[in-house]
Amino acid sequence: MKALIIDDESLARFTLKNKLEEFPEVEILGEASSVREAAVKIKTLNPELIFLDVQMNDGTGFDLLNQIEYSGKIIFVTAFDEYALRAFEINAVDYLLKPISSRRLKEAIARLSAGDPVSKEESLHKLQYGDRLMVLHKKSVHFIKIDRISCIIASRECTYIRTIDGGDYLANNSISEWERRLPEEYFCRIHRSTIINFDYIVKIEHHISGSAEVLIQGSPEPLFISRNYFKILKQRYSL
Repeated sequence: MKALIIDDESLARFTLKNKLEEFPEVEILGEASSVREAAVKIKTLNPELIFLDVQMNDGTGFDLLNQIEYSGKIIFVTAFDEYALRAFEINAVDYLLKPISSRRLKEAIARLSAGDPVSKEESLHKLQYGDRLMVLHKKSVHFIKIDRISCIIASRECTYIRTIDGGDYLANNSISEWERRLPEEYFCRIHRSTIINFDYIVKIEHHISGSAEVLIQGSPEPLFISRNYFKILKQRYSL
């Protein structure tokens, strides 16, 4: 399958091109570093597949698709997962988060042969404990390891990712999305607005009412555990 890599970062293009050398079924026709350049190369090279970054210097991958007629396959490659559902809506083959793991790339290439686009649920893929998230914080990009997250707290339509060193990072994902994606052997929901990492529990205090409070490393105040969730926790973890 003849492919075009579209990304405004030269290192990202180089890294992906090297990883794709492991897959003889994919032939790289060329690269593009902007929406404008990509539009020209898609028309001239006619690729069957594009690896498409979402956010580029002169627009987004979605802007590119709105400008051209393209009927080939698309694999999104991006640092942010907030566009996953939109990628699902246009039947993308897959949605890869940077830094791309060999496992996820292999799954994406396998989809090309199977002919199945990524589903809504799979676009928000299950995270592993050793994975990293890339998030924006105060106009800077930060990498956060999943195993350094102490808790996640909902705030209206957004959530805050709190790390064990006390850092707070805003994310667009809902608390329910995090509950589905985080590894359940480490993370558990304790309230409709809170998820904690069991690795960083300092202590739990039971209340007569059946609820409880938990002190988590990196969090200055105890977090409330509702009575219903505390029942589930006791059954699941033999507390």
